[in-house]
Amino acid sequence: MKENMERTNTMDSNLDKYGKKELPEKLKIVDSRERYWGNIKTLFADDNFTVKIIEMRKGSQSSLEYHVTKDEFYYIYSGKLKLGSRIGRGENTSIILDQGDVYHIPPGLMHMRIAIEDTVIIEWSNKDDDSDSIIVEDGRNYNFSE
Repeated sequence: MKENMERTNTMDSNLDKYGKKELPEKLKIVDSRERYWGNIKTLFADDNFTVKIIEMRKGSQSSLEYHVTKDEFYYIYSGKLKLGSRIGRGENTSIILDQGDVYHIPPGLMHMRIAIEDTVIIEWSNKDDDSDSIIVEDGRNYNFSE
């Protein structure tokens, strides 16, 4: 164990027995996109992890989609969201998410966001790649019903 610690210390010239010698740089928003239902701001993204803020206007909805590899989590920072899902043999179902709720959306789960109130969602996931989003129903034309 001691050998590993010494190796780490010698690999980083910015590290000594008192810790880091310099502060990391401030980061900026990676991407900001307006959508027909609100906007998405990507706060951080690398090959392993992504953090976003999703703002949705009351009464709006996103498309019904699923991801092949993206494993995402929602934290409802404010507002109220209906999360529509399609499971089994095309059965539509939903869950209401309130402020403070956390919800896991595993790869392969068809889902769409329907804003009951103005809603702010903090989303974190593994690597986010637009090519991994498979649109099943366009939210501008689709009417979700259970």
